[in-house]
Amino acid sequence: MALMAVGLFILSMAATLGIYSWFNPDTDLLAWMHKSQTTEEGEVVPLLKERFNLLVLGVDERLDDLGRSDTMLFFSVPSDSSKPLLISIPRDTMIWKKDIQDYDRINNIYPTDGIDATVQTVRNLFGVPIDGYIKVNIEGFVELVDIMGGVRITVDEAMDYDDPYQDLYIHIQPGEQVLDGQTAMEYVRFRADGMGDIGRIERQQKFLKAALNQALSLNNITRIPNMVRQGFSMVETNISLSKLLSLTNTVIRNGLSDFESVTLPGDGLYYGDASVYMLNIQEMYELIAEKMIPEEQDSMYLKLLQQKWIVDYMQIHETALTRAQEIWEATGMWLSESEYQAWLTSLTPPEPEPDPNENPGESGETQEEPSPTEPLEPPSTEEPQTPTPITPPTPITP
Repeated sequence: MALMAVGLFILSMAATLGIYSWFNPDTDLLAWMHKSQTTEEGEVVPLLKERFNLLVLGVDERLDDLGRSDTMLFFSVPSDSSKPLLISIPRDTMIWKKDIQDYDRINNIYPTDGIDATVQTVRNLFGVPIDGYIKVNIEGFVELVDIMGGVRITVDEAMDYDDPYQDLYIHIQPGEQVLDGQTAMEYVRFRADGMGDIGRIERQQKFLKAALNQALSLNNITRIPNMVRQGFSMVETNISLSKLLSLTNTVIRNGLSDFESVTLPGDGLYYGDASVYMLNIQEMYELIAEKMIPEEQDSMYLKLLQQKWIVDYMQIHETALTRAQEIWEATGMWLSESEYQAWLTSLTPPEPEPDPNENPGESGETQEEPSPTEPLEPPSTEEPQTPTPITPPTPITP
């Protein structure tokens, strides 16, 4: 849902200017999209002078509930002609939370500490600046897809999931089809395929590319005004208009749907009894260095791996991964430590406890007889000894 809003947010700016120019041809408002990149006055229209990093949160807000950041994306737009980069952050990603001196899931930051703390958390995690954010209210997602006339996509396998608690019932058949708003919502929320959040992220990325390609097609030109209004009702941002124009200009020149999408590397493991997504931080930093950091700054950026919290995190990840593999080899299941101990206990039946109300003579049990291989001891033939009489004490004479 947030994935689609990223594209529609940028698309809405371009579409608004395009529609205005269509009905007002004398304005030449789209001169900034032409090869000359100048206005009528000869001024150069702003382009990004350096890489722009954007954090996008998809939040399921309700009237009495701030909601959790169900989807989190890091969108990096270069100033040159290279591809934009979209990094999906799994919602159960384990992060170090300095204020509590412990680890937590990243999607718990927004409802407890707000948008600014969420931005700061991702900035500390990635070690790169974040220049702006977009918070997406996903309430209008269904209506937005319906305004587009649905999205054509190929569903790889059957999706079946029922959750009465969330009033969520997903039943989608495989094959190429047009998803209306409600079905599209179900498609991007589905997690019950054995891959959890990682499988859902892959489907969201696939859906975004299909939706953007369709939204930019000529068939949707008459729907763009409604798409723009609905798109803006879904987002809240701290990006200035001038910066937004520069961002839009740069992205359109580079190709809106031609971006590289990746998911943070890591493993689904247990931290205590909490199921989390532990990052492979070494691999993550190398990925960011390759895609975003100038080559001459690589070595300086990778020195961030020497931070204490990162060293501790990598050790916890290694230990948890080793332990998970040991438990898997023993049980064939992914279990937390306490679940594993309970599994071990279930293998050994408990000793029966004696009945406190039962008398030994009434137990009905026969006394243990001597083993036939052991000789019986013969009875003693000695005469019983006569006890020696006790002499009374001599009375004391006065």
